[in-house]
Amino acid sequence: MQHELIAKRYIKPVMDSFDGASLENLATLLGVVAKAYEDEKFNLIMNSNEVSDSAKCQLVLDMVASANSSAVNNLIKLLAENGRLSLIPTLSSLLIREIARTKRTFTGRIYSNNVVDQASVETIARDLGTKMGATISLSYVASDFDGVRVEVDDLNVEINFSKSRLNAQMVEHILKAI
Repeated sequence: MQHELIAKRYIKPVMDSFDGASLENLATLLGVVAKAYEDEKFNLIMNSNEVSDSAKCQLVLDMVASANSSAVNNLIKLLAENGRLSLIPTLSSLLIREIARTKRTFTGRIYSNNVVDQASVETIARDLGTKMGATISLSYVASDFDGVRVEVDDLNVEINFSKSRLNAQMVEHILKAI
């Protein structure tokens, strides 16, 4: 959580410093570096007190050298100077979310204990996207939820259709009508 709070301080200047295509490229580059943080040997190097900060910085700079961008290099150097190279995975995920928010393109999941076919998933995504004024892509996740639950985290949207709740509401409605 603390990493995210610190990383958020870097996101706004990054968003202001790069144009759309450059932001996408930066997100891809940071994603590659973030993937390296999943490797145990890479983490040993990055967390080692025996490896100098300049060597750690150079390692990450070599990973992003294909971009041939002084702005990307300056970002990496700034992170290294402040001892914040470990923020790169968090920066990567925050940057991807900010780009999606800017483009109004979001991803979400549909949970159900019944299989939901791809056509239904696409229909729900399209209809929900129309209501929210965004482009939404959903993926089906098998779960033990008795009904259907749709979640789009970055939009803070959660919709539930529970069979047990529907049955309880129908019984309540019938009892009120009597």
